[in-house]
Amino acid sequence: MTEPARRTVVSAENLSKTYGEGALRVEALKPTSFEARAGEVVAILGPSGSGKSTLLTILGLINAPTTGSLRIGEVQVIENALPRTSLERQRRQQIGFVFQRSNLIPFLTAEENVRLSLEIDGVNAYESRKRARALLENLGLDKRLLSLPAKLSGGEAQRVAIARALIHRPSVVLADEPTASLDSSRGRQVMELFRDAAHAQGAAVLVVTHDHRTLDLVDRILEMEDGRLTERARAPGAGRSPA
Repeated sequence: MTEPARRTVVSAENLSKTYGEGALRVEALKPTSFEARAGEVVAILGPSGSGKSTLLTILGLINAPTTGSLRIGEVQVIENALPRTSLERQRRQQIGFVFQRSNLIPFLTAEENVRLSLEIDGVNAYESRKRARALLENLGLDKRLLSLPAKLSGGEAQRVAIARALIHRPSVVLADEPTASLDSSRGRQVMELFRDAAHAQGAAVLVVTHDHRTLDLVDRILEMEDGRLTERARAPGAGRSPA
């Protein structure tokens, strides 16, 4: 049976980023176009300095491109130059970030770290607590809700960070080397969480990684070298959950 088409949630056209001028000019990202669809996990591979992090910061609306356009969902966020406040709102509501380190706020509990972004957006305490607890419990952290980050293991802290990224049900999740500090078992668990979240929430998940151990869990692989992005062919059915 043919798989139904999934909606495009990221559409980039001719994105590029140049730093410096004259002899100091560096093309960190050469003109790049691609799409990411709801419910898929995309791995971005490449050596250090190839432009992966530059691309991720542009997709995350942290760094403006030199040229090109970017659409997140139905909103053209770059090209028409949205006001700064609109960009910040889009970043907060439509994009979830997960980094190599969990970057949890040390004086907040696991639950409070996850609730914070909801409450910044005006969600009441009852609803934010309910949603945060449900997500953390789903990630196997039901006994760690009131633990401070210093009391969490590395894997637990990373799961809290993933919950924080997913709690507002973003259209796009961006992860920068999220398994680099984890052993193979924990790294695979994290990638399975991304895959499950993508499929359950209809998010596009883009993961910058050097970890080849979990590539069977992704739907597509993009490779970067010298600022150029290309797509690697995948075997049919790769990355899909079993029926």
